[in-house]
Amino acid sequence: ARPLKSILGRVTPHQHQSVTMERRSLFPLLVLFVTLLFCNGFDCRLSTRKLAQPALSAKKAKKRQGFGGGGFGKAATADAAPKSPRPVPADKQSLEKQWDIFAGITDLEITPKGSPGDEDYTHFIVSDVFVRLGSLDEGGEPMTGWYRVGKAVAGDYTDIRSSLSLQQGLIFWTAVHMYPQLAAKGNKAAKALQLGICPPSMMMADECDGALDEEEAEDIIVSPRAPISPDVSLSLCGFRPDFNPAGFTYKRRESAALKKKTDRLAEMKDAS
Repeated sequence: ARPLKSILGRVTPHQHQSVTMERRSLFPLLVLFVTLLFCNGFDCRLSTRKLAQPALSAKKAKKRQGFGGGGFGKAATADAAPKSPRPVPADKQSLEKQWDIFAGITDLEITPKGSPGDEDYTHFIVSDVFVRLGSLDEGGEPMTGWYRVGKAVAGDYTDIRSSLSLQQGLIFWTAVHMYPQLAAKGNKAAKALQLGICPPSMMMADECDGALDEEEAEDIIVSPRAPISPDVSLSLCGFRPDFNPAGFTYKRRESAALKKKTDRLAEMKDAS
């Protein structure tokens, strides 16, 4: 076979053998070079992915959930504070519901019967409630006297102030429908409505009654607004008007409570 030509001219057999050996010796180096290029290319792709990721500061921080420390990650943050119950809505359905609750807790009594040591003792606090139009100007004279509205209850050692605060809007709504005089001065005067309270009594208002005179109202105080504790339950807060507001009729639960009371009185009479 003829020796290969190169750019430099003819090649001797010795030179041809030397070139062949050099090519063979360079082949492993070529394989190693290609392998290194492949690896470097893979690494480059990885680093490109890393560079393409948004900066940590631009990411939305995710809330971590831990297991309270102890080697199981970051301790979980404290739970959100429980929310206080929402005030009772001012409408007919809410009035009927709160009236139900009042009758269920009190059995139409104004103070608990028996003593706390009795097995069937049920604790509650009742307050007489009144509404008037105060002054639109600070320090001014009230626009009306106090109107007797009804009674509110707080059951099972619930703070009566919380019960009043939760039901204040409903009591105002009921009072305005019971006494047109409170609505006569328009929506602007509605901001001046005030809630009054005094210890419970056997007194009840009638549809034809007007505002109380000064002597009758001497024990009434403006109800203090109190923060409502998250553990207060609306099922322990009730309200009963002294008579049905205009356009409203309710006797359902109260009739059952009254029958229960009558039966109990009959039993006591028979026993004597």
